[in-house]
Amino acid sequence: MEENKYNPEGSPLREHQKKLLNLLIVFDRLCEENGIVWWIDGGTLLGAVRHGGFVPWDDDIDVCVLRKDLPRIRKILREKAPAPYAFKDSHSESDYTRMWPRFVDESCKVVRKDPATGKPVDDELWIDTFALRPGCSKFKKFVDKLYGRCARRIRGSIKDGTANLLLAYLLYPIALLGEGLVAIGGVLFHRDCLIHDFGVPFYHVQYPREIFPIKKIAFEGYFFPAPADVDPYLKHIYGDWTKLPPEEKRRNHEIIFPE
Repeated sequence: MEENKYNPEGSPLREHQKKLLNLLIVFDRLCEENGIVWWIDGGTLLGAVRHGGFVPWDDDIDVCVLRKDLPRIRKILREKAPAPYAFKDSHSESDYTRMWPRFVDESCKVVRKDPATGKPVDDELWIDTFALRPGCSKFKKFVDKLYGRCARRIRGSIKDGTANLLLAYLLYPIALLGEGLVAIGGVLFHRDCLIHDFGVPFYHVQYPREIFPIKKIAFEGYFFPAPADVDPYLKHIYGDWTKLPPEEKRRNHEIIFPE
């Protein structure tokens, strides 16, 4: 496979991936020393299984924790993470604007594309930390459909170039309502999955309980926590995860690299 053409040694993307790997190593050490349960997720897990490391065109790292552990994680990482590393979220940073927590390297600056405006913004090197809670898959699907219908109706009425930004503002109260409904559903109904919200209900992703017990998996020459049974886990997210996506879909997410 001609994978190395995306991130050959010395390329901006490969150097960025190495910095992310170092950040992940620090995060793993702090979690292991303090008994924090976590695991690699999404494209990071896919890369570990399919490529032995980063998906060649990927520019981020995703990890998951349990939502019930967030207060403890917040306290431990804020107290014990050595500078320039820090754990940030809306509970600990008054001006925090991201939808989910991050573990960051404040000494490493990057430029990313703002998803709402498409404009470049300065940021810190980060790892996205998604918090999962028990939920009811059937009730979650109902809320997803409700949110999706609202999103399509609002999007259909917006015609100008500010659509993405305006859509986010209009859907925010609906997102809060949906998140509340999903939380209630997780209490009232049979909890058969783990879910996280990505900030809005429509993007809830459910994970089977085959995640536990956590095992170790190789990633870029190191071993990190991963779900116990990665095949159904990845199929749930990607379908046939063994196949590479079409060439036009092999692109990084947010980071803007120099030409």
